[in-house]
Amino acid sequence: MRSMPSVVSFLRGYLHGTGARVLESETTVDRGGASHPATVYRPAHPGRAPGWVLLHGLTWTGRHHPSLVRFARAIAAAGNVVLVPDIPEWRALHIAPEITAATILAAVRVLHDRADVQSDRVGLFGFSFGATQGLIAAARPEVQALLHAIVAWGGYCDVRRLFVYGMVGEHELDGVQYRAKPDPYGQWVMGGNYLAAVPGHEQDGDVAAALLALAQESGRRGVYAWDPVYDASKARLRAQLPPGKHWLFDLIAPPSDAPPADVDFVRAKSLDLAEAALRVDPLMDPQPFLPHVGVPVLLAHARDDRLMPFTETIRLSRALPPAQLHSCTITSLFSHSGGTDHSLGALGLARESVRFVRVLNRLLHLL
Repeated sequence: MRSMPSVVSFLRGYLHGTGARVLESETTVDRGGASHPATVYRPAHPGRAPGWVLLHGLTWTGRHHPSLVRFARAIAAAGNVVLVPDIPEWRALHIAPEITAATILAAVRVLHDRADVQSDRVGLFGFSFGATQGLIAAARPEVQALLHAIVAWGGYCDVRRLFVYGMVGEHELDGVQYRAKPDPYGQWVMGGNYLAAVPGHEQDGDVAAALLALAQESGRRGVYAWDPVYDASKARLRAQLPPGKHWLFDLIAPPSDAPPADVDFVRAKSLDLAEAALRVDPLMDPQPFLPHVGVPVLLAHARDDRLMPFTETIRLSRALPPAQLHSCTITSLFSHSGGTDHSLGALGLARESVRFVRVLNRLLHLL
């Protein structure tokens, strides 16, 4: 078993870009008769090492997202081979859960069969949407047979709760109510994928396309979606729609200085979107699959996540088979939409840093 030096190597690689030398190469993953690129990161030393398939979430930059690349290199610096497959649907911000299991199985097989990987020590690491989709895939026997463990960071358990949080910022656990300002990027992705599937909005595909275009622009710019920089794009996309549809576009993508919309109305619309998602893409729902996950699972989530509420990961921990739950950690570091919570103060930051190091230590010893 590796010990704390692997954590030190990870932190040096992630925070400072120093530490063990990492080799980077390109390969392919074949899925459904099509070949898709993938990047491999590995430690420079010879010999076989544990391997991780690393899944990005719904992001325009995909496997080239700077934070994902930095994380993959740090995992490799800690003594692992890391394979990051390209998922073109997710880069286009199309949710498309029906392709996920095949993608994951193909990527795990490629990594499992590499001569530099210890085939009995292969894990799956999913971020955000990729976290929950990884858990769904890990319920399948053919995927389980090749996996030793899974890490799900920032995932969700309940689609309806996810959509309500994404639209109005409300979430709840054990009777405790929480509120946060949701990241508009999630609203644009939700509307872009499912608005035209909501009863009564079948003719609003043009509004959905405008919302998805806005989300894609956010991905290209790399600027957080609540920035006023997008107001000009919102105005341009809105002007291309029939006047009778302006209210609908404004509901999901209002100008940055617009007054708050009616919360009850937006909440109702978010539930309509969730029902549409479950009808169109039933594989969005992990709950039928979670009891069948048959490998150890490490769960983690950032408390200040503005796309996926941290309470969803706690729900995941309760829905998984108890024998397979390795650990569940909620941290105030490394959220989707803004990194570390800067309100922590020095003492809080120190406490959270210790907690994060413990999570890393568990992660690096899962395989």
